[in-house]
This record gives sequence, C-alpha cells and structure tokens, in this order.
Amino acid sequence: MRSTAGFTIIELLWSTAITLGVTAAILGLSLRAQGTFQAQPEVSDMHQRLRVGIDALVKDLLMAGAGLPPGTVAPVTPARAGDADLGILYRADAISMLYVPWAAMTPASHTYYLDRDLTTNTPQLRYSDGAETDLPLVDHVVGLEFEYFDGDGAPLDPASLQDGPWVPDDPEVTTFDADLLRIRRVRVRLRVEAGLASMRGPSGALFTRGGTATAMERYVPDREIQFDVAPRNMNRDR
Repeated sequence: MRSTAGFTIIELLWSTAITLGVTAAILGLSLRAQGTFQAQPEVSDMHQRLRVGIDALVKDLLMAGAGLPPGTVAPVTPARAGDADLGILYRADAISMLYVPWAAMTPASHTYYLDRDLTTNTPQLRYSDGAETDLPLVDHVVGLEFEYFDGDGAPLDPASLQDGPWVPDDPEVTTFDADLLRIRRVRVRLRVEAGLASMRGPSGALFTRGGTATAMERYVPDREIQFDVAPRNMNRDR
C-alpha cells in the first residue's frame, strides 16, 4: 500500500530555509568572484600607467645634460637672478631637465610635474617642454616625489641646489647652478590610484583619495613604485 500523506508545514518550512541558505551562500560567492573579476582590468591599467610614467622619467633623466657644452649640466634658470626673483621655487613633485636631442642644435627642456585636471578633478602627471607643449602624460597619479644624492650616496638638501653660484661665467649663454654638479643619483617615487571611484575605499594608507567601495573584494589599493636613476651625463668626470 502506498501512503497518501503529504509534507507537513514544518517539513516545508525547513526545506525552504535550507534552500534559501544554500542559494544565499552561492550568491555571496558569485558576488565576491564578480568583484574580483571586475578589479583585475583596473589593476592591469594601473600597472600600465606606472610603466608609462617610469619609461618617460627614466629616458629623460638618463639624458640630462647630454649634448651640452663641456661642464654644462641641465641648466635650471635662464639668468643669474635668484630663483625666488624669477618665480622659480623648488617643488618636491616636479623636475626639469635640459639636453640636446639627437641631430638637434638647441637644448630642449623637459619638465614633469604633478597637477590636476580642473574639469574632471583627475590628478595627472604632466609633461611640458617649457614652450609649446604642456600635456597630461598619465592620469590618476596621486604621488610624485624626487630626492637627490651625491657621489657618496648622501642626500642633498634641495635648498642647496638653488641661487648659484652660476656657471659658465658668460652672461650671453644659459647659466646653471654649479651645485647641480654634485648630483649623482635621483630617486623617484610614483604612485597611481584606481581610475574608478567604485574601486577605492576610504582615504588612508591604502587610498590617497577615497572612493565609494564598501566591500573588500572590490578594493584596488594605490600602487606605488620607487626607483633610482643615475644620469649618465652627470656621472662622467667633470
């Protein structure tokens, strides 16, 4: 004989609760996996932006002073007046280099500095040639810092690299601060952030600029790199 009895209310409630629990667990895992999947392209983009910034800075730092007259290295001011009088002030997030490009006759200026796009409020690493070109090079750069070292590896106070003495002793040519001859190595720190605010958590150690992310699996912390460059033209016998 077959039983015609059905399920009781308690059995139905228990089965429903178990089903909902299993479904919730599966959805939770899938949402975490989705957040991780969405974060990977942003991580790759951050690494690419770091590479672009590093390549540009290293290329020009290595060339600093190339092709200039003997004893001349990367002029920083166009006249003998003090930097403050010329409106040239030291900034830890900016650097200028001067060299003569291949097959060129006149020195070219190369300046990298940190700024912000006023329209989108996006921090940028920018490049300027001091004349016609002043363009963003890399977006979402939230940290840029330079340090200088002498031949013994001791750090140089940037204040000592300003306001002369000026060389060469010729008012008709571009002069530079003789203290620059002491530089043998430049240390660069470059930091980028996730381009999407939804991938950034509260501002702090992980995020220079906070975002809207509330789940850890969606966090893409800032990436920072530090590297040293020894300008080859500033490490010759001078």
